[in-house]
Amino acid sequence: MSRTRVAALALSLGVSAFALGACQAIAGIEDRTYVAAGGGSNVTTTSAECQEYCAKSREVCGDLLYRTADTCLATCALMPLKGANTNSVACRTQELERALLTQEDTEKYCASAGPGGNGVCGSNCENYCELYAQACTDGFKKYNMLAVENGAAEDDTAAALAVCVSKCEGLVDTHLYDSTNEGNYSGDTLQCRLVHTTSSTIDPGGHCDHADLKSNKCVDDAESEPDCANFCQLEMTECADYPIYEDKQQCMAVCKALPPGHPGDISENTVACRVYHSYNSIIDPENHCPHTGPGGDGHCSTDHAKDNKGNCESYCILLQKACEADFDQRFDDQDACQAECEDIDGAVYDSGYSTSAKGNNVQCRLLHVSRALSKPSECAAALGGSPCK
Repeated sequence: MSRTRVAALALSLGVSAFALGACQAIAGIEDRTYVAAGGGSNVTTTSAECQEYCAKSREVCGDLLYRTADTCLATCALMPLKGANTNSVACRTQELERALLTQEDTEKYCASAGPGGNGVCGSNCENYCELYAQACTDGFKKYNMLAVENGAAEDDTAAALAVCVSKCEGLVDTHLYDSTNEGNYSGDTLQCRLVHTTSSTIDPGGHCDHADLKSNKCVDDAESEPDCANFCQLEMTECADYPIYEDKQQCMAVCKALPPGHPGDISENTVACRVYHSYNSIIDPENHCPHTGPGGDGHCSTDHAKDNKGNCESYCILLQKACEADFDQRFDDQDACQAECEDIDGAVYDSGYSTSAKGNNVQCRLLHVSRALSKPSECAAALGGSPCK
């Protein structure tokens, strides 16, 4: 929603505490139970603080923050009630009061008063994870599992939340919030997942799959092309422990040199296919991070057969883009490049990839051709010179 529309709405209507807060909310500390009768149509029990907050959020922000009154009350019931400048109902209510007082920057105050907190009432990722843990308990179990794999106790909620937050930080954060169909109800953003997390508080079966970090609803339009900055933020966050690109600049250069593709690609030699595997890397980085790399590891290639040599397709595309003069001198065309590449170790499906690649293999050449996109002196190694010989 535009600033003008929100400001007009406000005028016409009359104008870390993180871990502790999470444990309190999950344990049910404080009497703020939400109970709905008749299948969620009528509120019969809720705290006075939540009633005030939800009434004021509707007054100040209209339908920006919650799609229904029951959604607001059910979400509020999962938040700590007290606390200034932290994840609490009190902080959010104060932001709404500030919007009424100033009658300007209403968009900003509404985002802070919303479920994410927007860095004022807690961080968007922290609050997303706290709410998701309570609204979608089955979906949240994977973060408990990952925390245990990292050495945490099975009942260490704070460790599981920390894992969720670290994964969440790869998502696009708009730093605004609009729960309407025209706003964040769809689109590959953290805000979209927050919208569906709040809806999950009253309809988990219908919305938890949408609310997940790997969402089946919060995706970009099928006709759009991936944004390289967004892809690289996601990939480098989810693959931080299995580095595929040496820095964001290198990731961006490779992304811009490859065919973009479209959301929904899961095996094509496109950036969109690599985005798909970046989301798979949230839960299984060891196996999926190599598929997000410059070669696609055979999973993102034109030839989908398990014994394909798909790393060569991407290698030759990148080589021609980065080292055009050397490419033209050595090869007649892409087919000639790929034919030579296919005789080199590491050309095949599931050969793996990392930024430590070295030796006479395709992975070493892929590493150096990725560097060569911004540093032409790397072209010799990309063509098989030292250290790739």
